[in-house]
Amino acid sequence: MHDTKLKKSRLTQAIGGAVLCSGLLLPGALLPLIAHAEQRAQQSAQHFEVPAGDLGNALSHFAANSGVVIYFDASLTEGKQTRGLSGDYSVEGGLRALLSGSGLSLVKETDGSYRLEERPADMELSVVEVSAERYRGVATEGTDSYTSNRVAIGKHEQSLREIPQSISVITRQRMDDQGMTSLIDAMERTTGVHTTHFGGDTATFSSRGYQMGTLLLDGSPVSGGIGYTDSSAFDTALFDRIEVLRGPTGILQGAGEPSGTINMVRKRAQREFGFNTSLTAGSWDAYRGVIDTTGALNSDGSVRGRFVAVYDDRDSFLDHVERQKTVGYGTLEIDVTDNTTVSLGAIYQSGKSTPFLGLPAYADGNLLDVSRSTFLGSTWDEKDEQLERYFIELEHAMQNGASFVLKANSLHRDTDTVQSSASTSFVDPATGTVEVWPWRHRSVIDDRSLEAIFSTPFAFLDGEGRVTLGASYQRGENKHPWSGGERFNKSVFNPDNNSEEVGFALTHREPTVDKQTGLYAQTSLEMSERTTLLMGGRLSWWKTTPGGSPEDEFKVSDEFTPYVGVIYGITPDVSTYASYTNIFQPQNDLSATGDVLEPRTGNQVELGLKGEHFDGELNWHTAIFRIDDENRAINDPEVPGASISAGKARSQGFEAEISGTLLSRWDISAGYAYTATELVRDPGNEGLSFSPETPKHSFNLWSRYRFSEMPNEGWRIGAGIKAVSGAHARRGDVVWEKGGYTLLSAQVGYRLNENLDFSLNGNNLTDKKYYSRVSGNTRNNYYGDPRNVMLTMRYSY
Repeated sequence: MHDTKLKKSRLTQAIGGAVLCSGLLLPGALLPLIAHAEQRAQQSAQHFEVPAGDLGNALSHFAANSGVVIYFDASLTEGKQTRGLSGDYSVEGGLRALLSGSGLSLVKETDGSYRLEERPADMELSVVEVSAERYRGVATEGTDSYTSNRVAIGKHEQSLREIPQSISVITRQRMDDQGMTSLIDAMERTTGVHTTHFGGDTATFSSRGYQMGTLLLDGSPVSGGIGYTDSSAFDTALFDRIEVLRGPTGILQGAGEPSGTINMVRKRAQREFGFNTSLTAGSWDAYRGVIDTTGALNSDGSVRGRFVAVYDDRDSFLDHVERQKTVGYGTLEIDVTDNTTVSLGAIYQSGKSTPFLGLPAYADGNLLDVSRSTFLGSTWDEKDEQLERYFIELEHAMQNGASFVLKANSLHRDTDTVQSSASTSFVDPATGTVEVWPWRHRSVIDDRSLEAIFSTPFAFLDGEGRVTLGASYQRGENKHPWSGGERFNKSVFNPDNNSEEVGFALTHREPTVDKQTGLYAQTSLEMSERTTLLMGGRLSWWKTTPGGSPEDEFKVSDEFTPYVGVIYGITPDVSTYASYTNIFQPQNDLSATGDVLEPRTGNQVELGLKGEHFDGELNWHTAIFRIDDENRAINDPEVPGASISAGKARSQGFEAEISGTLLSRWDISAGYAYTATELVRDPGNEGLSFSPETPKHSFNLWSRYRFSEMPNEGWRIGAGIKAVSGAHARRGDVVWEKGGYTLLSAQVGYRLNENLDFSLNGNNLTDKKYYSRVSGNTRNNYYGDPRNVMLTMRYSY
């Protein structure tokens, strides 16, 4: 364990530094706004870049750039925030997007000017006129919202209703309210996503029964290691939001499992000065500090910067398990011209932690019943990790609404793990011991990616169309040298964590190299006032050269992945959709002749409904899907040890989600997923689940209410439920089952003034003891976190 006095000293220093910084800040006085400009045509779309932040400043910025006249009392906007704008809007559409969530309504005068009014309380639930232009900007920070109806997970910015697949958005406000500090925290609370833990801050994610192998960061791929050898998940302090698309995404990534994609979207540099800091203290000596500052670096705001720093130091409910993490993120945005912006920056994340490969189990299918604090490793176990990512992007917006994006990314991960908790036998019921195997493993991963995207609108029939063309290239290099020590026995009921430290000499390993190139096109066509047709496809080339055995190289050429969808507007607020997507996934199993099997192929069919209400403040969707996965490798019945591509699997289910504002000051995010996975053609295994760890039923709910009247003004309360059905692991005829569980969480918060906020969060309030994962192996069985609390202070300016 860490020295508690040292931790308290660090916390004291952090608080002192934050107080000193806040004392040096000069409070800004915002002038009342009556924006006057020459009136111009209101209906044509213009490109706007209005930073998120103070609503009054944003309206002033918008008026100056659009030429519109806006009348209102300055008191109406006092203390109100906006998401800002980034994209092409009509004047009225842009104003509605800026006002979204403000409680203000827009009134157009006969002379073409606009007047703002406060929306009456009894009008909060009234259905208002909906137009195609009524949507909020993409950024979610500063909006105090649990929803966003526009995302960037595609190759260009789109509304949720323009994408005929199931999508969730975890906003900045939800991350703050629920205390999500890592990507794992966020995915644990996301509809239809299953988290497979590997100890500490390391996990993999799956959706619809398949693993999400590649993540996206601002739309560019980010690969990682596997399980416990991977570096820790990204810290959420870097992100504005996290977008999750479920189902095949071949047009985005080419080859891959039909699982879905997680897109982490960075916070961007802003023109307006902003400073945020937070300090957190919680269970198991958890201490965390965050500093986030942004603003213009020259007089006209054409050069902007942002810097985020995180220090996180905490122990664990497990004996001898701890971790420390340091994160830095810096970015510059430079407006080269009025229509061209270059952004560049870097992310650095490093840390030390104690790896834990989970608990063993009994060979007959029974799980251990021991203290949740049980740790089978040694005090010298350690994982040392470092991540560096560099990026540069060029964005050019054209007058007709077209855009061109060119981006390049570089990623380096280096994770060195030394551990002695890897049990290699089941528990001996007579002695209560297992055999453990100490080893050292180093994972070094280097990725490079390039991508160019061109997107343009065009006239089509009586409506509009848009076409997007792109080319991408990705090269990944990874090597995994390792070394094992001598195995020994250890008691699971009274483990000795002070075993003698083992020295390891790593073996040399040549890197494995993966290369993937893709060309893609997608288009959307307004076939009628209510019907939109979407079509697209990707042509992919894939090559893998295994380290140390280049003769085993395998590749796929000219693989085409088509995509088609249709959206029909039932009402201005509700639409239905259908989509069909092909999949392909290379496999490295060998046939009887020694040849690599052809890739797995298949398709997904998805049908759904999407709704958007109250000026986009409330969004919901439902979806049913079926995935058929064919050409899977199965044992060759004629040649033992060889494989044939004759297997078939199926995943099907239902998903539903709602997020946003139900009533004034009452926000909600709730989602349910039903997933059934089955081996359809696999001799001896037909009817079994190919992903038994995926729960059939999962439900997540978080709701918040903010008081606005005395004596409770400034207070807020939140409550959450996570309910998961049972799951299992199988080896032959033996099954290890974990029961379903329900976890309760809550928050109490108080905003002292517009700058200072306090919150107290509690998780697993009933202190439920449960297994969060069972593996059917001699290790990798994990208890979930016991009851825990955290207190957070946030200061923003």
